[in-house]
Amino acid sequence: MCFNGILSAKYKNGVGSIVAIYFFISAIVLVKNSAKIMGVALAETIVLLIRDTTSAVFAGWISTALLHSSGAFDSIICAFTSSGVIPLSLAVATIIGAEIGTTVTPFLISVIERLKGKGDTSAAFNVTMSHVLYNLFTLALFYPLELFFGVFSKIAEWGTQQFVKITWLNAVPDLLDTITPWVKPLLSYLPPWAGLVVGGVMLLVALGAVEKYMTAIFSMPRSWNLIRSTFTKPRRAFIAGFVFTLLVPSTTVMVSLLVPLAASGVFKAEYYILPYILGANIGTVFDVMIAAMATGDPIALGVWLVHLTINVVGAILFMPILDPFADLTRKVADYVSKDPRTTLIITALFHIIPASVILYYYLTL
Repeated sequence: MCFNGILSAKYKNGVGSIVAIYFFISAIVLVKNSAKIMGVALAETIVLLIRDTTSAVFAGWISTALLHSSGAFDSIICAFTSSGVIPLSLAVATIIGAEIGTTVTPFLISVIERLKGKGDTSAAFNVTMSHVLYNLFTLALFYPLELFFGVFSKIAEWGTQQFVKITWLNAVPDLLDTITPWVKPLLSYLPPWAGLVVGGVMLLVALGAVEKYMTAIFSMPRSWNLIRSTFTKPRRAFIAGFVFTLLVPSTTVMVSLLVPLAASGVFKAEYYILPYILGANIGTVFDVMIAAMATGDPIALGVWLVHLTINVVGAILFMPILDPFADLTRKVADYVSKDPRTTLIITALFHIIPASVILYYYLTL
């Protein structure tokens, strides 16, 4: 009976994941078609709010923090870029900002663990600060490269030129229209702005469902043993982060899962946390690739290429400096978690800084 129950749960999670992926793709089709209908009006609104590289970077930061998913945000950006709603250079900048935005959820989970006062809060913050510091350092590196030299815009443009050569790419939207025949009739009843809203909500719900069903597979004690065994060698941790995030398409979720596990002492391998995160960052780009391919537009794939490049270059730069990075992370984690007041102040600043930048741009319209 128990065996049948396990099979039933696995079947449910598998079918649920397939259905969720279908609606994820449907959401991209709906967002893209809605954006095309809105056209110039939507483009003018977005460009007014996101006017340059700096505002785009911080918009990506705070938007991803609010959505709790860089995959969802980046997928929407791919659809908007394909529809001509947002210029390529601004889309690239939002992708750069989204990387730091994805750290917010694990950070908040660590804060909750700290306020509870249970377990090893320093270990919990060690996981979080590995994620935060890595993304802050890469932001400090990649943002100036884009701001002053347009490095990542050039990568996106080069990628677009290469993806144009893929002749079958144009057939992808036709195929998706065939398997989502209800989208266009729906837009004949819904105003395009409502289509955007419905598509955005559907995308979030679909990604959340994929995460839910796939996380259920990894929620058993045996999975804890698997995670524990992962943190023995840097290369193993990197591969595990990559594979786990292919299955559960969210760096936010996969890093967040480590926070309570670290606090409860399931593993104590701080040296291997960063390789896991680096692998997870690369693994999570594949849901964005699916979204970009769903548009059938080489420009959207050019934006996706930037996402991939950022994470691959980050891994290449940081894998050789695991020891000093682990030492720095440990010191920062000890400081952040030393008392509730310090924790709350740093948490507030982490949200106030990007919000203040966006508010400044809004007030100077």
